[in-house]
Amino acid sequence: MLKSAHATTLIKPYSQIKDLKLHHAEQLDDIKESHRHIWQIFKAFNAAVLQKLPADFAKPHVQNWCNGWEIRRHLFAYYKYDKYLGNAPIISVILNRQRLIIALTWHRYKAKISQTPLSAFNEWLNEIDLDDFSDFYFWHSSINEYQDFTPINALDYDKLSLADGEFYRLGKFIDKADLDAFTDDDLVDWAAQTICQLAKAYEFCHGKGANNS
Repeated sequence: MLKSAHATTLIKPYSQIKDLKLHHAEQLDDIKESHRHIWQIFKAFNAAVLQKLPADFAKPHVQNWCNGWEIRRHLFAYYKYDKYLGNAPIISVILNRQRLIIALTWHRYKAKISQTPLSAFNEWLNEIDLDDFSDFYFWHSSINEYQDFTPINALDYDKLSLADGEFYRLGKFIDKADLDAFTDDDLVDWAAQTICQLAKAYEFCHGKGANNS
């Protein structure tokens, strides 16, 4: 299913289609086709993961591989509970050129219409039992998906600092080179188990601003 070769395919000279047309016109069709192909695999992967999840979860949103002017730098999907579809907290799945990441995060693009505020999302930091997430990582919203993440057992509440609009993510990852060690079924199981574990933190992220009916 998802293998190191698929992550490698995401490496390209440019993401903007206008730049590819200008500098690599002869490669453009092949780049489009390869990205469309791995996106189909990514969609199938997420469909298989959904089958392993509790009924609380809605069908995941899988972002398209291209938005018309840019071929995506990564493949992205997110999961929410049915009852929290109007809220910005999500459990994201990202395949980039470096690794596969599953994380509890704040969906900035939905922040303005979210029924729950960012302050409620950040409550996962105060509510989780760290022992339940001993093999997870956390990272500040200023850290991008290619940088190093911090093991959760290094979490020091006295050193945490959040300004307006900032948050922390919680998640796990598999490095590109390690994807080939997983069978399809094992990778789906790993993803489903990770999402179910993150759901314990996700449930703390909706607070008084959430529609809990």
